[in-house]
Amino acid sequence: MSPSLPTTLLSLHLLAGAPGAAGAFPGQAAPTDERHIELTADRAGQHWEVRISPNQASNLMFNAPLRRGSVTVQERELFQSVMVDESAGLITLLPTAMAPPGKTVMLVVGFADNNVPENTTFRLVVRTDQVERQVRVDRKPRSAAFFQEEARQARERAEHCEVALARQPARKCQEDLVGLFGAGLVKKGIGIRSLDFFSDFPQSPADSLFVKEAYSYQAIGRVAVELWMVESHQQPWRVKSAELVTEEGHALRVLRTWQSPGVLRPGQLRQLVVEAEAPEPQSRGPYLLRLTESEGTRTLTVRGVTFP
Repeated sequence: MSPSLPTTLLSLHLLAGAPGAAGAFPGQAAPTDERHIELTADRAGQHWEVRISPNQASNLMFNAPLRRGSVTVQERELFQSVMVDESAGLITLLPTAMAPPGKTVMLVVGFADNNVPENTTFRLVVRTDQVERQVRVDRKPRSAAFFQEEARQARERAEHCEVALARQPARKCQEDLVGLFGAGLVKKGIGIRSLDFFSDFPQSPADSLFVKEAYSYQAIGRVAVELWMVESHQQPWRVKSAELVTEEGHALRVLRTWQSPGVLRPGQLRQLVVEAEAPEPQSRGPYLLRLTESEGTRTLTVRGVTFP
């Protein structure tokens, strides 16, 4: 359970009065003035760097409530305390004395409403100088006019897709399912029968790839999984192979994978599509989707994949 606002403020007052918070010991980081970060939908995939320091508290103050249970931090053992007040939009981080300089830890934060951006990621970097004690985060969601325009464009894409599907023979349609994604005719649940299953599978803060959105699709004899991902490590990632398998070992035959142009680099949001052959009785799931990278040994596993 998150602490109440009075409890959190009292804790902050005590931290401010402690020697490690009021001033820096020899060799410790010197505090900086309050920093301001502005979150917009256009920069939703960006990872914001925040400098933290051993034995010194850093406060992240948001202008919007946080979603309950959405705040996750890597390597929790490196922190003496992580206090979260979702309703007040306040996170207080107190690293331990053992946090090594140069260490980077990912902090993921989700917001309580349905506006965009829905969540954001911070790169907490342990420093011995210029620690950021106060970070004010102002989230500016997209306007109603933007969503109206986005909805209009989505309707146009759906209509275009329906016309394209109607003009193609059934076999050609099946062969070109991934091609519809590449052409932008199918995207984020729009175009053909789809299911948003993002909230139904777990993710670990220790993963180097974070799935931000997940959709599944079904056409005649075909299924597809669409992922929108963010890379948190410095090494670029590109998909090499994919497999869809049930807990009982039944596998769907993967026909092709497609990734939006370019290599997935840190902080960038990229689209990935996996298409598989799926007779109707076998296409429901749930399935496990396992992805491997083309250069390296890292894998991404998505559990609980179901189709409409």
